[in-house]
Amino acid sequence: LSTMLIANLNRKTKHTLMILADVFLVPFSLWVAFSLRLSDWSWPSPNQEFFFLLAPVLAVPVFFKFGMYREVVRFIGQRGMVAIFQATGVVVLLWFVLVTADFIIFHDVEIKFPLYLGTEMAFPRSIPVIFWMALLLTVGGSRQIVRWILMEPVSNYSTKPKRNIVIYGAGMGGVHLASSLAQNSRVNVLGFI
Repeated sequence: LSTMLIANLNRKTKHTLMILADVFLVPFSLWVAFSLRLSDWSWPSPNQEFFFLLAPVLAVPVFFKFGMYREVVRFIGQRGMVAIFQATGVVVLLWFVLVTADFIIFHDVEIKFPLYLGTEMAFPRSIPVIFWMALLLTVGGSRQIVRWILMEPVSNYSTKPKRNIVIYGAGMGGVHLASSLAQNSRVNVLGFI
């Protein structure tokens, strides 16, 4: 019943739920990275809390740019997983650059970051690598789990005929939708308009 409830939500609500999940999963992944590296499952020190606020602020726009909120999770395919791989890498790279920068010049205004401690960083250098792996597991894994939950059992496929569909839009969006739908054995793409 709850699976049908989720599947019947409108697209905007589903996107909002995905964004909220990512806003939670990104700092959680960073916390896991710190915890694994430092062997301490407590919240980091107060001077490191900015790291956790910055991570989701960077992640959501990057995820939008890489089209992660345009994907239909139920039909996510190889292209969607590649986008997750690339987007999480960009998020971690941007996060690392911003938290280790001594200052940033933005519209001729110098913004100081007190987080860089000379030659000593405020966290071990392995944190970004662990953060990226944790982010791949949580963000990519969450989408795969939702896909698995929303997929109908294989027994339903044999009893229901394939649905013939035509995709409106022959641009890149239509091609991406067709490749995502190719993962579903109940759908037969007839063509593009």
